[in-house]
Amino acid sequence: MTGIVILPAGRDDAFEDYKQFIRDGHPIEDIESYLNDEDLELFRTTSDDDLVHVWGTSVEGTWRNVERNDIALVYHDGAFVARGQVLQLRHDPDLAEYLWKENVEHGRWNEESPWEYMTFLTDVEEVDVDIKQFNELVGYDETYRPQGFTRVADKRLNQLSGEESVETAIADLTDAGERVHPVDDEDDGPAPDLADQLRTASTDGNAHEEFEKLVAKAFSRLGCAADWIEGGGDTDVEIRSPKHVVVEVKARGNGRVNSLEVTNVDKHRRQRGADHAIVVAPGFAPKVIDNAETTELTTIAVDDLVELLDRRDEYAVPPEEILALLTRSGAFQDDRLDLLDEYIQDRIDAGETLLAVIRALERADGAVETAEDVRWIVVGMEDSNDIPTTEEVRSALQLLAHPSVGAVEQDKEGYRVTTDYDNGIQLVRSLGDIVQPPGREE
Repeated sequence: MTGIVILPAGRDDAFEDYKQFIRDGHPIEDIESYLNDEDLELFRTTSDDDLVHVWGTSVEGTWRNVERNDIALVYHDGAFVARGQVLQLRHDPDLAEYLWKENVEHGRWNEESPWEYMTFLTDVEEVDVDIKQFNELVGYDETYRPQGFTRVADKRLNQLSGEESVETAIADLTDAGERVHPVDDEDDGPAPDLADQLRTASTDGNAHEEFEKLVAKAFSRLGCAADWIEGGGDTDVEIRSPKHVVVEVKARGNGRVNSLEVTNVDKHRRQRGADHAIVVAPGFAPKVIDNAETTELTTIAVDDLVELLDRRDEYAVPPEEILALLTRSGAFQDDRLDLLDEYIQDRIDAGETLLAVIRALERADGAVETAEDVRWIVVGMEDSNDIPTTEEVRSALQLLAHPSVGAVEQDKEGYRVTTDYDNGIQLVRSLGDIVQPPGREE
């Protein structure tokens, strides 16, 4: 869950620090020697003005509970005066001393309690929110006033009444930042309707927001935990699991994206701390496809996204398998669909082997001693050259005999089935969600 961090700038000197280091920012080049390559690249690629926006604290325990993408609110004189998003956390006594001892005039640097636990922010905006409004939102007493570096307890955020997300609640409160809408498709209609809606919205130049919502819905249908992020200054969709991915959505009236602002996409990925970025559009010009592999992002056309929806709907392909293909850099094209189809066929074959073993044991008169004996029963039943090997039968027996499955029991006499074939079909479906390919009778 996204958290809320309160940065207190109550004293005059602290307020001056806020204006100098958060509101106005500090030049990246001035602190370059203190940064490792990873942080330096992060700050450069996420900054529009080559500045870092940073706050320091000596409160280690609370600081260690802060997470990337938490919302930071700066408090001063009865109100919150700014908001931002946590970009990076860094424990750096040397850099803290340089910033707040060498670069300020108030002389409040304390060697015994240095502000060495540093929080770097992005998307800083000035706001004006009375503390009473905030207290009412999170359930603090009306007299509450921040006294130090604070992270609001998750239990209070869980109790936000009538709000879709913490981000939306704070955006409504501050009239700043993005509104995040978790996507839930439980009550939606069938996938074909979603496919038609995706295709229509993707080529409607006036339906950008609708297209974003539909893409978020599509990834939810694929089994991902997905949020639609309302607003134009951030990424459009964020996938939180099974991998952390940002999705940029591009509607085009002419049916394809002719150029791609890779730097901007990568900036959003880094700001969110995501592992990968995906761009969805009705289509892409050949040069965009050619360049996709070198940009460490994935492009996918709407028709291919629909193909993924079809396979998910028909075969219940796990989202991990889908995202494994979607998080390979480059263009998602037919060759990746072929890989997915091979995976599906492997699952179909495995499901059929399990069913064949259940049917063979059901047909046997008593226990069957070995996996090889079970295989020969299968040979006698199957009118096909595609007979499982002894090793495949042995693996199927081991799975079916596992205590968590219990469809087969093994004793000194051999293997016995504990269920019938019809129940076996349901069991195999519950294990892998695939039993037989379309059109084949059970």
